Amino acid sequence: MEKTRMIFVRHGESEGNKVHAFLGHSDANLSEKGHLQAEKTAEYLKNEKIDAFYSSDLKRAYQTGCHIAGRHGCAPIPDEKLREVFAGEWEWKKFEDLLKEYPVSFGIWKDNVGEAHPDGGEAVSHLYDRIIKRVWEIARENFGKTVLITSHATPIRALRAYWEGLGAKDMKLYPWASNASVSICDYFSDGHVEMVSYSDDSFMGDIATALPKSV
Repeated sequence: MEKTRMIFVRHGESEGNKVHAFLGHSDANLSEKGHLQAEKTAEYLKNEKIDAFYSSDLKRAYQTGCHIAGRHGCAPIPDEKLREVFAGEWEWKKFEDLLKEYPVSFGIWKDNVGEAHPDGGEAVSHLYDRIIKRVWEIARENFGKTVLITSHATPIRALRAYWEGLGAKDMKLYPWASNASVSICDYFSDGHVEMVSYSDDSFMGDIATALPKSV
């Protein structure tokens, strides 16, 4: 039975993360700390034999992927299907303002993220289906290899639920992956998956960052 080892990295701290804003598809750069975090992850993974690199095409993810892929002499393949959820009216709004302006819909996001639907944006259940489908496509194209994908908090949380055999509605059971953390899962040719690790940032030291607990 063939397998693809899939390594997922959440992007480093972005300029949006710094001000506690919901970015969605808004295209912010990594912060200075985010670049440092990406370099930490690149150093951590430098001895891994990685055959292919993919990334969300949004800057914060792509820049993170470039730090890592650069250690292996290449650049990631940008892919819009690996993006964060499209947040519609929530884009670039601070979390504290979202709770005031959209108390019902953002309240669902906080308490039951898999059932959430940002106003004017993409339902998280749609993101769940989108990311699961695209990751399997990449896995099937790379059986026998190791692939690294740089993405975002909501896609990686959706993947964690999927790895446990659960759907979008169960995403609330799992924490957000921290910035530039590493999650690993093996995808097998018979269609099953085996999670190896989730949100490992043990190598990050005192520059580790994550989404605030209020999100």
